[in-house]
Amino acid sequence: MKVMLDTNIIISAALFPHGKAAQAFYKALSESYQPVMCDYIVDELHRKFREKFPERLTELEAFLFNAIQYIHLVPTPETESETEDLIRDLKDRPILRAAISAHVDLLLTGDKDFLESSVTNPKIISVPEFLNM
Repeated sequence: MKVMLDTNIIISAALFPHGKAAQAFYKALSESYQPVMCDYIVDELHRKFREKFPERLTELEAFLFNAIQYIHLVPTPETESETEDLIRDLKDRPILRAAISAHVDLLLTGDKDFLESSVTNPKIISVPEFLNM
């Protein structure tokens, strides 16, 4: 089962390695799943860390260096899809576009714009839901 890991999951897992998001992150890396991340998320991670956690940018780099060997990195398509209109936040739309293009089954996120959307494919799933699967 392919699982797209959203930016907030990676940030939480990197900053709080014993938290619930980290547990979900490591579950997504298990052999039952195929973890996926798009290049847009990698760029967003760097931007967010530079803005909010500049002193921890080295931690992000180390985390990504170790994690990326287990995560399939996919490109973010330029062409918008109709489904994107279901997402309020324009900054989240490229992530959905990449998830659709990569044919992921689940989009693991803590983002309310995703969780409260009516997107059904891929299935948008929260950390607690994913941990209870």
